[in-house]
Amino acid sequence: MTTGGIRRAQLISPFGVGSMHVLVGGSSVVTAGLDHWFDGENVDLHDYRIDEWRLEKRLGVRHFRLPPDYRTSSGRGLQEPNLRLTVPGLRFPRWSFCPYCKRLHEHPLALQGRARCADPKHEGKGNQGPVLAQVPFVIACEEGHLADFPWREWVHRSLRPSCRGVMRLTSGGGGSLSGQRVSCDGCKASRPLTGITNTARDSSGESSTILTQSLAGGEETYDCAGWKPWLGDHSEPCGRPLRATLRGASNVYFPLVESSIYLPQKQTAPEDLMQILRKPQFSMLGVLREVGELTPAAVRKTDAFGLLERYEDDEIQAAVDDLFVPVSDQDFSLDDTSQTEWRRPEYALLRDAIVDNDLTVTAPTSDFDPILAEAFSRVRLIETLRETRALWGFTRLNSGGLKLREGKARLWRNMPSVATEWLPAYEVRGEGIYLELDESRLAAWEARPEVLERASLISRRYGAVVAARGLAERELGPRLVLMHTIAHLLINQLIFECGYSSASLRERLYVAGAPSPMAGVLIYTAAGDSEGTMGGLVRMGQPGNLERVWDAAIAAAEWCSTDPICMEAGEGGQGPDSCNLAACHACALLPETSCEEFNRFLDRGLVIGSLQNPSVGYFSASSAP
Repeated sequence: MTTGGIRRAQLISPFGVGSMHVLVGGSSVVTAGLDHWFDGENVDLHDYRIDEWRLEKRLGVRHFRLPPDYRTSSGRGLQEPNLRLTVPGLRFPRWSFCPYCKRLHEHPLALQGRARCADPKHEGKGNQGPVLAQVPFVIACEEGHLADFPWREWVHRSLRPSCRGVMRLTSGGGGSLSGQRVSCDGCKASRPLTGITNTARDSSGESSTILTQSLAGGEETYDCAGWKPWLGDHSEPCGRPLRATLRGASNVYFPLVESSIYLPQKQTAPEDLMQILRKPQFSMLGVLREVGELTPAAVRKTDAFGLLERYEDDEIQAAVDDLFVPVSDQDFSLDDTSQTEWRRPEYALLRDAIVDNDLTVTAPTSDFDPILAEAFSRVRLIETLRETRALWGFTRLNSGGLKLREGKARLWRNMPSVATEWLPAYEVRGEGIYLELDESRLAAWEARPEVLERASLISRRYGAVVAARGLAERELGPRLVLMHTIAHLLINQLIFECGYSSASLRERLYVAGAPSPMAGVLIYTAAGDSEGTMGGLVRMGQPGNLERVWDAAIAAAEWCSTDPICMEAGEGGQGPDSCNLAACHACALLPETSCEEFNRFLDRGLVIGSLQNPSVGYFSASSAP
């Protein structure tokens, strides 16, 4: 293993289990599985435990845990828990090359420190050879497996090469794979890396890759053996085609993260008692719940300061029921419940006033000007909220299409029992603004033929992506594109008006058609620190401020700095997977961490109209009610 620092939130995304990243010292590592995240002699898991009843139900776990942070002793001479906990990182790829003589070296996953070249050519030039650089290529398959590039097999064109000579990786310049060449000093074999990243078809017409089909030539194919370096030297039968990719490429790792806005459960106990049981000294309650001993008597035993003496047993029982017993029998399972239905309870609460420590929703203090009142039928200020984000799996090469149990299995070498199952997560506490469109006006607009035709351009392009990658189909109507684009325009303007960093705000869409329509968007602070949590975003949602933000956002949308190219050429498709129309980095795109759809399904034309049809936009002058 090697050492380095990383933020805890990054261990959920983008550097979760199975991902590769480069530490400060220059070593590329793969984040190890969850089996050894909390190894230590004196570990108190209460410091890391997160309870979120809806998300636990959705992901089928007992609780969540914050990634461990590294702590040193306070020097008080006490038996302090949770000292020097680390998240293991294994050096990967294992192959490195010398920047001078180009010799390839293979090292174990657990190598610590810098690797140096042992080639005799460097003798007499110092006590140690040059520091090696890890190779830029790895191989992966669509089942999530990952391995070192087969240098020896590739250069010798054999699945079982007998030559064990020294290999070298050289570059002929030009930056293309044809200029990269691996050679063997022993048998003088040499071969360029041409085509190693390309897909192909096998003899039966099935999808395959150049690497799998032509590594050895002939009838033998080089198939995946199910390597899992993030779990140590572990593999399982696979047989899928393999594709080479740059280790820093975006398709090497797609983290699967599910998030939930905390919704308070129905409360029957006194509020002051609820506040007491939420204190850190009562964190053992979650453990008592798991072992089935969450009785008033057991709760009283955890009370070291006599805080519960004035409460009756029935009040304590009601309080623990409020904290831990779900009020809804709805099946929130990730595999069985759509994202739309999963968010519907959030939508229902965000529309009305509510006061809770973890979710406070209020109405604006006065009426908005007509310019905003006509645009949005409902505005709510989210003064406090708590969002939990949990990592439940990952994919490679293609995103999506993974079942929950399969995703969780990729995080573990030995899956825990159902009674002790957990996933890594972290919490974000912040604030936000909720906005909703008028349903009757929206329904009339989205039924217009020219609106449906424009939205279908995006739907057809995404349909081609679904067919090519085997993804799940989804409905992409005008309503979703409109709400998504509005969210981006507002976030970009709020960043400008308020001074938030470009990645500190996020969107959360609540969109559904008949028979149970939704048309809302939540814009909220996404940073895990203090930025944006001091009321700035809520203040911008008050009358007198939000009108100015909205007016400026619409004005900016009417003309992009790259128009007419963005508006006209964009109708041919642009952006990720060509799934945007009039939307580019100069007008409507956000950092990918802020966008739920990876900057897809955006179009200013459906907001303010296109050059050919100015009335097609929801907020076009000729479309106003």
